[in-house]
Amino acid sequence: MTFGAYNDRLWCFAVVFGGVSVVAMLIARRSWQHFQDALKAPLTPYTGDVPYQREWDFRYWRRMARVTAGLSILLSILWLIP
Repeated sequence: MTFGAYNDRLWCFAVVFGGVSVVAMLIARRSWQHFQDALKAPLTPYTGDVPYQREWDFRYWRRMARVTAGLSILLSILWLIP
């Protein structure tokens, strides 16, 4: 199977997914820091902070970073196929 007609698109998508992966990992790291800070703070009914929601947010962004990194690697490999 040849991807000759799609080589430019494969490379562009690989670069875009790589960039999205980096951004998602940065958001995941920031979400993890917020989650750790929320665990250190005393929980009161007035703070309105929900630690499990922050944990879910961290896991979502980390998963998004891994999936987009995998897509970037896959598209880069397909781009190398003549």
